[in-house]
Parts: sequence; C-alpha cells; structure tokens
Amino acid sequence: MTDDGRDTCAQPQRVVPDDIIDADFEVVTHAARPDESSAAQPVFANPSANVGGMEMLRSAQLRPDAGPVRGGPIFWISGISLAAMAFWAAGGHSVMHAAALPLSWQASNLRIADINSRIDSSGGKPLLLIDGAAFNDGNSTAVLPPIDIAVAGHDGKILRYRLGTSAVPVAPGARWDFSSRLDLPMNGIKTVTVAFSE
Repeated sequence: MTDDGRDTCAQPQRVVPDDIIDADFEVVTHAARPDESSAAQPVFANPSANVGGMEMLRSAQLRPDAGPVRGGPIFWISGISLAAMAFWAAGGHSVMHAAALPLSWQASNLRIADINSRIDSSGGKPLLLIDGAAFNDGNSTAVLPPIDIAVAGHDGKILRYRLGTSAVPVAPGARWDFSSRLDLPMNGIKTVTVAFSE
C-alpha cells in the first residue's frame, strides 16, 4: 500500500519532430511617406501599346486613352424606335386612340333606341339579325363609341360581340343606324342586350 502512486489514465506523450512549424508570421511595418496628404496616382501602361485579351474589359476609368462612352444619334434613335414599337404592339394604339377621343360620349346625350332583333332562317344557316339606331340628343357633336351586343342563351352562356363604329361623329339631333348579323346560341335565345362600350 505504500507503493508510489502513478497515473494510469495518462496517455503516452507524442514526440513532435523539430522540422514541423505550426505557423510563420512576418511583421510588416508601414513605410514612411514623404507626403501623407497626396493620394496615390494609378500607374498606367503605355497607351500606344497594343493590348489584347481581357484588357478590353477594363473599365474606361482605368484606361487613360478612353473618353466617356456615350451612344451616338443612331443608337438613341434605334432605342427610342424600338421602345415606341413595343408600346404600340402592347396596346398603345388603344391608349392613343382613347387619349385623342377622351370619352366624349359619356358626357354627351347619346342613346340607343329602335332595337329590333329577329331570327333569319332564309339562308342555309339561321342568323340573329339586330337593327337599331344611336341618337344624339345633345347640343354638340358627339363621337360614337363602339357598341356591345350580348346574346344570352337558355343555358346561361352569353355570347358577346362588339360592333365597331370607327368613332363616327354624330351631329346634334342626328341618328346613326346600325345592323348586325350574329350566330345563334345553340340552346336558343333568352335575351339580347345592346349598349355602348365602356
């Protein structure tokens, strides 16, 4: 019991060879500058040298021979033309038409009357004939908007048609007659509605 105590849990010591270096550090000090307020100017290579490869991607600020890059008149005319064509194709023609004719029929006294609808079976295919007239009850000339025709069938389905009027001006007290031939609903006609397009 008097034996010297020893640590039985201790691991054997690993021997680290002398040629292994864990880390190398080098301390760098700031060199003294003659004038701390002067900013360092970039050093450029000879501008006359022919530089190839990826050098063309360098920004204009780093190339002393390159001035500000701006598009010429052809670039701007082409860009504006493409934007105008995209606007026109995306429905700009409707916006311009509405701006030129600013919903003058809403402020005027236009009304639709004398509506007559009937089925014409004289041809090979029966058609729905709709006749009517637009009246201007106001004191000034009004521009006639398109006319919407809605035909409801017995099954609840509604067929919608738009009758173009080419924005015809209607004088005060005048009328504009219209007529249209439409396809019949398959399950018969329940109602026919004629109104100005909104």
